[in-house]
Amino acid sequence: MRRAIVISRADPVSMGIAEILIESFNFSIREGIYRKGEVELHFIDEKHIYAEMIGERLGVDLVVFPSSHKSEKGIRAFLTHAVGNWRDEASYGGRPRKLSKTSALMLRKSLQTLLEEVGSLRIDGWDVRLEVTHHGPFTEVPTIFVEVGGDENSTPGEKELEVVATASLKAAETEIRKDEEVAIGFGGGHYAPTFTKLVANGSYNIGHMCPKYALPIDREVVREAIEKIVEKTTQALIDWKGIPSDYRRTLVNILESYGLEIVKT
Repeated sequence: MRRAIVISRADPVSMGIAEILIESFNFSIREGIYRKGEVELHFIDEKHIYAEMIGERLGVDLVVFPSSHKSEKGIRAFLTHAVGNWRDEASYGGRPRKLSKTSALMLRKSLQTLLEEVGSLRIDGWDVRLEVTHHGPFTEVPTIFVEVGGDENSTPGEKELEVVATASLKAAETEIRKDEEVAIGFGGGHYAPTFTKLVANGSYNIGHMCPKYALPIDREVVREAIEKIVEKTTQALIDWKGIPSDYRRTLVNILESYGLEIVKT
């Protein structure tokens, strides 16, 4: 299995993470590519969000994007999320109403590693969270982002970059089990506090997550969320208080028609 960590030369944070991976994690050049076991380090010129069909272009089986994060609210955080666009627009890469394939197990591994590394390195003042599915690029290869950042004054230092480097590598090394039963999530805010807690404590493995602000969505986009997870989607978690009741009724009907178990959170 070929596993890729993709570095953007347009992103100084991503390039800093690449330096740490090469210098501290025993990547070595073979056939012109930095490698560690099955994990390959690839460099691209464009920003990650515009690297359309990157998995197919590289011919790999999964992709992890270590990336910078910008928060309009100035929240300093380590984040991990799946990729795709819920609405009829794709201003930040990807395709309208299309989700890239992802892995709930990769997301769990990246979140848990971020939490562990932040604790072991005693990094204060930075949150660790899931984000909902958003932006590009589009690919049919299982993909996640692992990010760090905040506002313009929240430049991550060496320790913060090391956290993302470790989480990116662990996520890329995740054993993908296609028969693993996982969930999709609906409702709540962009930084998915309910879903973050459920994944962090081991209660659920969650793939695509759709926030309240992206609702309502129709059957076709719900099907995208179900099918664009490499594991087996059997449950739908609904942040019950985080969705207006009229949207909730329609959503529940769609989810039940696909045979998913509904779980109120």
